[in-house]
Amino acid sequence: MNTKNSAEFQMDFLNRLSFNRFGGTDDEKRAAELIVSEIEALGGSAEIWEFPIPGYSISKATLKVTEPYEEEITVTGIGRSGSTEGEIEAELFYAEQGEEENFKGAKGKIVLINSTPPAVYKRLTASGAVGFLTFSGAYQDDREKTDLDRRFLRPRLTDKSGKLPGLCMRTEDAIILMHKGAKKVKMELQGQDEEHISRNVIAYIKGTECPEKEFLFTAHYDSTIYGLGSWDNASGSANILELYRYYLNNPPRHSMRFIWCGSEEQGLLGSRAYVNANEELMDKIILCQNFDMTGTEIGRHRLLITANEELKFFVKFLSKEVGFITRVDEDIHSSDSTPFAHKGVPAIGYMRDGQAGGHSRFDIPWPLSAQRLAEATDFAVKVTNRLDQAAELPFKREISKPIAEKLENYVNPKD
Repeated sequence: MNTKNSAEFQMDFLNRLSFNRFGGTDDEKRAAELIVSEIEALGGSAEIWEFPIPGYSISKATLKVTEPYEEEITVTGIGRSGSTEGEIEAELFYAEQGEEENFKGAKGKIVLINSTPPAVYKRLTASGAVGFLTFSGAYQDDREKTDLDRRFLRPRLTDKSGKLPGLCMRTEDAIILMHKGAKKVKMELQGQDEEHISRNVIAYIKGTECPEKEFLFTAHYDSTIYGLGSWDNASGSANILELYRYYLNNPPRHSMRFIWCGSEEQGLLGSRAYVNANEELMDKIILCQNFDMTGTEIGRHRLLITANEELKFFVKFLSKEVGFITRVDEDIHSSDSTPFAHKGVPAIGYMRDGQAGGHSRFDIPWPLSAQRLAEATDFAVKVTNRLDQAAELPFKREISKPIAEKLENYVNPKD
């Protein structure tokens, strides 16, 4: 039996999960197996649920300025954007933020653009451009201490608008291109689309009195392609492992479901896949509590209520009653609770703002705190126990109209 207190238990697991776990890789699989082994060591059981995700590989990505000077620029290829047939050379055209007017004259050119949200990418592919360039980071980034983004186009972009070969450079290099008056560039991209396998880890505790209704706890265990993913999101993964340990030793009246979601960083793919495959389960879930980026030593707790004012008021009152200092907002959580909320499941998103190197090579355990991790789970236990024992829920199980509209725009964006 594991006798560590909540803070020690969570920090120990966070440290062991702190290795790169990008979705669809062998290391993500290793992380899933680690979670299962932890659950089994506690005396429980879990399953690994596999699902396909869009992947890619890049074999070559180059960019050269050819007029009025010559210079090679370090780039990464944008995955799932297609390939060039050898090198292509064309005039450089800057389309800024990608408004309709920005693309006049882009036909036959290689377009530099600030970013590629859906509406902009649609205009880009319709413009007649032969390739595109974008950039990442800040101009003052230290090249020895920061990473150039490795991006990919999601199917919702390419399915609607087609593919256009793209490269990503540093922001500093994009500014230099403009300062030096680059007129013509040559680019090459060789890559291919692939299908990879990602995984969710699922554990379940059957309720003693009301097993047909359940509470759901979610957290993604994958990382970005950079760093160790300690804050984002070994922290949340440790949170729900501690909650699993607690309810394994303190059997609840209602059932408890725990999902460590894979490939969240690539578009909430694990939670979306699970919801799509288990729609009949949604009506059984009383509440989803999602943990994403918690535990910062320096920061503040935040709770995002994706439901209605009644749930927000309940959470605010309870936080004051028990002395948990947090900001509470009624909003969507850009994380794995969102696909469930989109299907009508009320949700609380747990996070802690702070400085901990998210989405970078500096996402390591050092800025995090065992005690801050435990503060989140201590409050989650209070919320869950109060609702588990309630004669009647203190909130309607529904999503308010403004939040429902936000969810629809997030899950199914119009542009």
